Amino acid sequence: MNRKLYITIFCILHVILFAQKARNFEAEDDIAEFQLEDGSSFRGHFIGPVIITFTSGQIILNNKISGFKYATLDDKVKKEIRSNDVKRVIFYNNDSIAGIQEKINVKTVDREGNLSESNFETFEYLLYDGEIKLYGSNVYTCETLSPCYYTHSNFYIQKSGDPYAVLAVKKKSQFSSKIGSSIENIVDAFKAIGGKCSSFNQYLDFFDKEILQGKKLDKTLQKEYQDIYEVTLKETKNDRTQFRKFFNLVADKVQSRQAEVYFGIIKEYEKNCL
Repeated sequence: MNRKLYITIFCILHVILFAQKARNFEAEDDIAEFQLEDGSSFRGHFIGPVIITFTSGQIILNNKISGFKYATLDDKVKKEIRSNDVKRVIFYNNDSIAGIQEKINVKTVDREGNLSESNFETFEYLLYDGEIKLYGSNVYTCETLSPCYYTHSNFYIQKSGDPYAVLAVKKKSQFSSKIGSSIENIVDAFKAIGGKCSSFNQYLDFFDKEILQGKKLDKTLQKEYQDIYEVTLKETKNDRTQFRKFFNLVADKVQSRQAEVYFGIIKEYEKNCL
């Protein structure tokens, strides 16, 4: 299995896309390949996604992508394509792949390890490509006449070959003032897709008892996320250019820190179950 780590280049890509608004599609690092559901594909200058935020009561579900804006390579004409027609978007930095965004079907899991009967569809960045794939995205809330601010990151895990991924964070209330998402259900999510491997199941029991509960990992991470927020604020408040990117910088740092936990568990699966 060709395992690839995309989280670092995804963070670089995030900064590139954030800066694109001021550019005129002259660089080679804003090219995207749109792979469509009908099997065809084309390339264009990536402008950005069309975002709709979905909530359920007080819970922020996700920022759903309803389409993509791009400009044609030859004449730079701006166009838009529906997300229903797109299967995958591959971002390029010159000739190198800088990131991949895929359409996935997602189920949720409860504390008893039961998967939901229903599922929802979402576009997510591929952060790690292995026997267990890790997808993720950062969720923002936007208010009228106010800048968009980062609330949390969603993570999804999918066993290679499975038709669905599993949401591996706790759904978050839109009234929560905490930065980042809770990994309260991370063990249940991994058991749902990899629990048939006995040694991995034993590791998950150990992780739950000794790390998640014993060392209160979730609360420790929440404290780290707040520290990231405060440190980044100090680093950017006197630099107008950097401060405009403040919530993007915080989001990428928090996502990278939280992803380390998922990578560690995935490595245990690869070590014990392949």
